[in-house]
Formats: sequence, C-alpha cells, structure tokens
Amino acid sequence: RIPYVFPELGESETADKIRERRKDGKLINLDGVFLNAPAIARGYNELVGAIRLQNSLDPALRELLILRVAALNSAAYEWIQHEPVGRAGGLTDDQLRTIRDVSYVRTTPRPLRRPQTSPPLTAVMAAALAYTDAMTVDIKVPQEVFDELKRHLDDKQLMEVTATVASYNLVSRVLMALDV
Repeated sequence: RIPYVFPELGESETADKIRERRKDGKLINLDGVFLNAPAIARGYNELVGAIRLQNSLDPALRELLILRVAALNSAAYEWIQHEPVGRAGGLTDDQLRTIRDVSYVRTTPRPLRRPQTSPPLTAVMAAALAYTDAMTVDIKVPQEVFDELKRHLDDKQLMEVTATVASYNLVSRVLMALDV
C-alpha cells in the first residue's frame, strides 16, 4: 500500500542501524515500510533491538510470544520471519502447532479460555500463551492469567513479556494495515 524504502548502504543512518541489528545485514520488507518515516523507524529499531537482543527471556519463550501474536493477528509475514528463529531457539514442531492453533480462542467464551497446559507446552509456556492471548485479543489481562505467569517469572521478565507482546502486536498491525 505504500512503497518500500531501501536506502543504499551509507545513505541513511537509520537504515544502517537496522542493518546492524539484522544478522545478515539486509533490510526486509518490514524495514522498508518503516523507513518511510525515519524517526519512527529509528524508535522501532531501538525497541525491537532491546526486545530481541537485550532481554533475559529464554529464546524459545520470547519466540512463542512473537509467534502467538502473529497467529492471533493472522500475520503470515511475521510468522514466516520468526518460525526459523523459534526453531533455532528450541521450539519443537508440536509446540509450533500448538502456538499456531488459535481455534479455541475464537470459539471459547472469554472467561473460560485456557490454552493447553500439558505437553507439548511447559507450564511457563502455557501461562505465557494465555497472557499473550489476553493482551492481544482482550487487551486487559485477567488477574488469574497474570498471577499464573507471575508464578514462573520475576518482575523484569514480566515487563519483558509484556513489552514483547505489545511490540509485536504493533508489528503485526503495521504488516496487516499496509499489506506487507
């Protein structure tokens, strides 16, 4: 819906900073959309850099959060970008299938919604899935959902989980609104 902006190396400090954050040094379509507004792209890059590279979450848990947001928001691009990262972080095929299955979220009344809490998900993964569902679908997280996640994580990690879910909801909304 809007053009991708891919400045050449050295033409844009912001684009070059994004390249530094990316493992292969290449811009992707999401970057190209954000680079239409360099100040926003700069802030986005700092935020996502902190979430991806400077947090204390287990990589599998972090990617579970991101992939669940992608599944809930039907953001295929986000899923495609993060599934390999999730696998590299330790997510299994069975866990990925569970993360991707949002059918119960759409069909179960709000107060009764609960993810699978037995294998393939660990207890912390199941709690994080429920937290992601609440933040993404309902916005307000019920106290019992928060309390269950708090049983497994400290306050810093709770903030990291919350910021990850919120930030990747931003990403999926940009992707879906601008048809990336």
